[in-house]
Amino acid sequence: MPKTRKNLHSKMTKVFLLQVGLISLVAAAGVFAAREMIESVLMRKALEGEAEYFWQHREQNPDLAMPNTLNLRGFLAHNGDSSTVPLPLHELHPGLQRVHFDGSKPIIYVEDKTTASGTDRLYLIFDEESVSLLTLVFGILPLTAVLVILYIFAWLAYRQSHRAISPIVKLAKVVEEAEPKEGQWLALNLDELRHARDLEVSTLVRALDHFTERLGDFIERERNFTRDASHELRTPIAVLRSSLELLERKQKDFGDATVTRMYRTLFDMEALIETLLLLAREESDQLPSQQVVINDLVKEELGALGTVFHDKAIEISVVDKEVLTVDAPTAVAKILINNLLRNAYNYTPEGKIEVVLEAHCLLVKDSGPGMDAATLERLGTPFHRGGTEGELGGHGLGMAIVKRLCNRYGWTLKLDSELGKGTEVRVCFMAGDGGSA
Repeated sequence: MPKTRKNLHSKMTKVFLLQVGLISLVAAAGVFAAREMIESVLMRKALEGEAEYFWQHREQNPDLAMPNTLNLRGFLAHNGDSSTVPLPLHELHPGLQRVHFDGSKPIIYVEDKTTASGTDRLYLIFDEESVSLLTLVFGILPLTAVLVILYIFAWLAYRQSHRAISPIVKLAKVVEEAEPKEGQWLALNLDELRHARDLEVSTLVRALDHFTERLGDFIERERNFTRDASHELRTPIAVLRSSLELLERKQKDFGDATVTRMYRTLFDMEALIETLLLLAREESDQLPSQQVVINDLVKEELGALGTVFHDKAIEISVVDKEVLTVDAPTAVAKILINNLLRNAYNYTPEGKIEVVLEAHCLLVKDSGPGMDAATLERLGTPFHRGGTEGELGGHGLGMAIVKRLCNRYGWTLKLDSELGKGTEVRVCFMAGDGGSA
């Protein structure tokens, strides 16, 4: 399964959010580590110092009063006598610990001292509320300010990066939305990006300009060649037709099948040349559109094709459900219908061809040999024919031309075929009707 591709903006947003998350995580870890360090190292050192100070002064003054300040209280048990020590402290062991005491859970440091008069146990209770407030004021608030500054810098970096890649994103959008227009290969609206300050963007714009220019020149040469070659082929085709007519008049016993096959080939060649000329002109000059009645063109083309394919045992039926009118150049509509009907004739040795005209669609059905799914999929490819080589006529260009014209004018094309049951081609002249090939 292919991976979902993401654009640069989404990637940058993801990086920004990841950066903010990492900063927050590191800050939280730092706060936790600082708290642990304060409690396990600094507090211990401070309380050990207080205990040492108390023992030193008590040696000099046995009646020294116990510590009792805003943050520190002390109790002393002499030779196991804990009567002056609060009950919650009786079970404590020497060291630093937390115990529930007077509705809170303060830090309590316990230390034993052996003197000449016996063994004493000192309990120091540290009230950290005021210290916590100082930690908040002088620790958490500055850290919060640093975090805010880091977030602002990260946001500014994100905005700057966003601004830096915006021309590239805009350039990609222009290229993606570019459409070939009448009289030119490709219209890339790059004026807004031509004077970009970024060297990379201006380099890309110049490269695209050079590429489209070279590609346009190449297409123009191909178009001119197609037009000129097709125009030059008209003369030998006309000579062949007149020579064939003359030969037919002189040689009375000339085979009818041979003459018919030659006429059919000439007809196909003439139709192909006219199509190539029209396509070459249509790409360089805008052809005028008008309301074309497809019903009339179908009957006209069927009359011409019936003369050429008169030797085939084919039954033609036309079902006019609606008057089908299309806003298009007459020559284009004629070429489209001619290719559809000529394909049906070429690929139907005998049987039936049915033409159905609906409100927006033209349907051509034949009873030919039909095609399998693989052949049907390749049918729009130039020079690919839907029959066995040598069995059926045509050059493999008919459906390729139909598909090209449909794409050019926004019509939809749908092909259905089944081996042994024939082929059905539907062209709908309104976008969205009938599906697409």
